[in-house]
Amino acid sequence: MRAVVFGPGQIGCGFAGQLLHDSGYEIVFVARNPVIVNHLNRLGHYRVRLTGRGGVRDMTVDGIRAILSSEPRKVAEEVARADVVTTSVGCNNLLAIAPLVAEGLSRRVSPVNVFAFENLGNADSCLKNFVAGSLGDDPAAARHGFSGALVSRIVARRTGDPAQDEPLVFVGDTPSTFIVDGRTLRDPIPQITGMKVTDNYTAWLQRKLFTFSAGHATAAYLGYLKGYHYVHAAVRDPEIRQAVMDAMLEGQKGLAACYGPEIAGNENDLTEIMSRFENAALNDSLERVGRDPLRKLGHEDRLVGPALLARQAGIRPEKLALAVAAAMFFCNRADPSANQLLGQIRAVGPAQALSDVSGLDPQRTIAQIVISAWCRLSEGWQQGNPLLNLEHFFWA
Repeated sequence: MRAVVFGPGQIGCGFAGQLLHDSGYEIVFVARNPVIVNHLNRLGHYRVRLTGRGGVRDMTVDGIRAILSSEPRKVAEEVARADVVTTSVGCNNLLAIAPLVAEGLSRRVSPVNVFAFENLGNADSCLKNFVAGSLGDDPAAARHGFSGALVSRIVARRTGDPAQDEPLVFVGDTPSTFIVDGRTLRDPIPQITGMKVTDNYTAWLQRKLFTFSAGHATAAYLGYLKGYHYVHAAVRDPEIRQAVMDAMLEGQKGLAACYGPEIAGNENDLTEIMSRFENAALNDSLERVGRDPLRKLGHEDRLVGPALLARQAGIRPEKLALAVAAAMFFCNRADPSANQLLGQIRAVGPAQALSDVSGLDPQRTIAQIVISAWCRLSEGWQQGNPLLNLEHFFWA
């Protein structure tokens, strides 16, 4: 069996690649960086290090190859022969790889399933539409399955230098499941370790975004304001810890009202999520978790989405709104999204910028809570001037 994986990054190697390898697939990575391609071909393996309560477990993922995305003929040949195709390139790069996927699919006689490990709500439809656009009048896209893949694992970092001969190591925590949308798949459905097929994909997507992802983002943005650098350090701060729990609980209550307790989960689920955030072995940086705030403040994404759902359930989403306000101060000069958001706020003011980015009506309750928190934060905020207290917004 053969799998083509677009994107040998943290999720492509540290999650999808490891599970495919464990399932008996030969893996061909598609990458745009020739240094990575040369390294993977030269060594033929990499390592995955999983950390959790049970300690550390190292695994070797071997029998791999890599090809350059700048060699479309080779990529198309691999896609045409694959038993499964996955992407983990980042949502902003799906359009760029769509022609490569399309060319390979157009050469196939049998259907294949394409899984988008992109942490994006509409990753499957985005990729399918991009592929269909590349195919023009060829209806090949309709013959194949396209699904998002909800990743359960945090893959926080990669160690090692691809210019050297030591294997790359991808460091993550232990969860090893992912959820795909059974309604959009084509037979034969591949057998992959950890894969769970559901007919209620939207509900499970929102469960992840509105609890785990909401808590992760809250820890990142509040942790940034208080001068922390890593998630595990931020959630050891009693105020941030409580805010993260409260934000996840607000999201969970909205989920319960919409989908019921099976999807929403319970307090034990939130405690388990918090224990994962506390994992110091991950060294999960706030810069990584908080990057791309423009996307993460989207109307249906991890902070505004659960706030809207909670409000529909009669819950006042105070901590989710505080996290949104904190995200509007997130400053990372290496992050174009953060720079653009700060520029928008300076140009049109916080209320209009929030409306433009998240679609929140400035006259409605959630936007008003966010802007109230933003105004209180702005009274003392200067870059490098950390917040000492969330309740009274004391500054150093």
